Amino acid sequence: MPESSGRIETTHIDEVGRTATSSLQWLLENRNLKGKATHPITHNNKLTLFICGQEGFADIAAEIARAKDSIDLCCWGFDPGMELVRGNSATWPRGETFGDLLIAAARRHVRVRLLVWYDRIGSPIARTMPGYSHGTSPWKTGGQRADDISARASLAMLQEAVRKKLVLSSAFRGDIVRPEDIPMLAREEYCHSWYAAAFHGLLEGLEIRLRHGDSAAISKSTATEINQPHGLTMGEIEKPGMQYLGTHHQKPVLIDFSHEKGSKAVGYVMGLNSVTDYWDTTAHLLDDTRREQGGVNERRECLQGMAADGGFSTLKPYQDYACRIDGGKALIALYNNFVKAWDRAIDDRTHQAAGECVSWYSSCKNPPAQLLREAGPDDSTVQIVLTQPEEQDKTIKETYFRAVTQASLAAGYLYVENQYFQYEDWARHLLAERKKVVAAWKAGSLKAGKTMRDMPIMHVFIVIPVPERAQMVPRTHDTLAALGQHAGMTGQNTMIDDYNKRPKTRRVRAGFGISTEAEVKLPDVVQHSNGINKPGVMTLESEFGLRVSVAMLNVSAFDKDRWRYREIYIHSKLMLVDDVFMTLGSANLNQRSMAVDSEINIATIDRRVACDLRKRVWRMHSGGLVDGGGGTKAEIVSAFGKWVELMGENRGKKKSDSTSADHKKMTGFLLPLEDNRSSTLRLG
Repeated sequence: MPESSGRIETTHIDEVGRTATSSLQWLLENRNLKGKATHPITHNNKLTLFICGQEGFADIAAEIARAKDSIDLCCWGFDPGMELVRGNSATWPRGETFGDLLIAAARRHVRVRLLVWYDRIGSPIARTMPGYSHGTSPWKTGGQRADDISARASLAMLQEAVRKKLVLSSAFRGDIVRPEDIPMLAREEYCHSWYAAAFHGLLEGLEIRLRHGDSAAISKSTATEINQPHGLTMGEIEKPGMQYLGTHHQKPVLIDFSHEKGSKAVGYVMGLNSVTDYWDTTAHLLDDTRREQGGVNERRECLQGMAADGGFSTLKPYQDYACRIDGGKALIALYNNFVKAWDRAIDDRTHQAAGECVSWYSSCKNPPAQLLREAGPDDSTVQIVLTQPEEQDKTIKETYFRAVTQASLAAGYLYVENQYFQYEDWARHLLAERKKVVAAWKAGSLKAGKTMRDMPIMHVFIVIPVPERAQMVPRTHDTLAALGQHAGMTGQNTMIDDYNKRPKTRRVRAGFGISTEAEVKLPDVVQHSNGINKPGVMTLESEFGLRVSVAMLNVSAFDKDRWRYREIYIHSKLMLVDDVFMTLGSANLNQRSMAVDSEINIATIDRRVACDLRKRVWRMHSGGLVDGGGGTKAEIVSAFGKWVELMGENRGKKKSDSTSADHKKMTGFLLPLEDNRSSTLRLG
């Protein structure tokens, strides 16, 4: 990655003591140049971190309920029927719905703007807008007026229709609607009516716009990538999938930006989607009635050879994060990001872009006064970074690469928790930076009276899910292989070995009864893997000064007369470094998030925030056994050892034939990554 993101500084050396003090540039300093800052670094932000949907959505719901002036939501998907705060009931609605919260805010004369990604091909597949992308032909009872739309009204209408034995739809004509079916049917009707009213301007004070990917901008953005996405000429769908199905993956929320000069302004940068599937608690229960019902999605779970162990009634557990920002300059960046996207988006009624931004805030020349307050001792330094193909903005990629460069110098810990660990370029960058550090140590250690045994080791903790689709296995395998961590990808390893053991040539007819030897071409996926230098444990430590662990998460519980294990799906997009640097948001560690989809992350260098989150997350994953203490080198070394040991112990318990709780119940959620699938097709 070019060093254009760094600022050149002069550091003065004490001639007497022969010492100098300088600081590492974790953030993108050259994006913060005076007078022409494209991504300002701001210092007066108060941050609060939430783990999982229960914490994050509850806080958002409370702020929406308190909103006085404006609510701006930017979503990958929006589900009007999802409950942000949920009671223990197993049936919908388990609490006030997102759609009802926004209607109530609009009726209080709060301006509500909802910006949602929509693609006529991609959205129905991803099921991002229930009632609009799918579920668009619900039962009919003569319809609702706009002022009648609410979750409870839809439920009452369906109950009345069933009581009177009215025909609901062609799907149910002649069928008996069971009482247990009523809530989900009512939910479908509610979402459909909500969107119909919103798009027809019937929800006064609430406006909705749609946006979709720009294929020309995406093509220009991916053209600068080292590893190009593969196209149809190789029988792959990766390139067209990126170019023509680019999404707007951002999910920031901004409330009361200008109200009372910004004194009540609050914003969120997060990975949580505003779709019901993404709600869960930090307990990650095996089955939780507060999560959405399973059905077809439960049957799609990647059970890794345990298909007979289905039968869960709710969707799998989900792990994710949200960061709340109170009253700081970073909120100006959130606002600018929103209004630019809003003005590029399509008004569904006119099918035209809204035009140029006319907001007086957009230029940041006259922002709300309270957001310009002086930074206090408890405030955080923040930079908002983006992936935005329309602007050829790759500052999230720059942030990930710069963080690795600086982390390599410090040689403490690097913690990555991400839904997609598929960016081989980033893994190679980590190795290249560490190799420089090791070379410098070798060159100077003798003069300093040190040996290679004294060289600080960098400990890398990677936590990822099993790739959700088999076509995502190759990219995951190759990224892990670059770090020598591909052993758990057993299916892909076996497939590659089998291809490599086959004869390199085959005899073919050349005409006139003559045959000749022809070279057998290996699949591109196999050729690429063969070209990766896969370092072993000893090489990783001696040449790169690295120790790496790769984990996945499972929950264990005694259920239905047996011990069961279920994947905790990691939807997170989090990186922590040495309790100094943190970034989280919507961006995955793959080419799609770094160059194709629009994304937004927050980056901060607040030690308290990073240290507190590290302790909370590690305790949660390890069942309270590991938190890294104060984050000293000795404590990180100890934490890494215990982490790896616990992964192995939990794996033994999962595979044990015993029925005893002592031998079956895991401590925490950590397991070594294991995937027995393979694919010669790539989907990045």
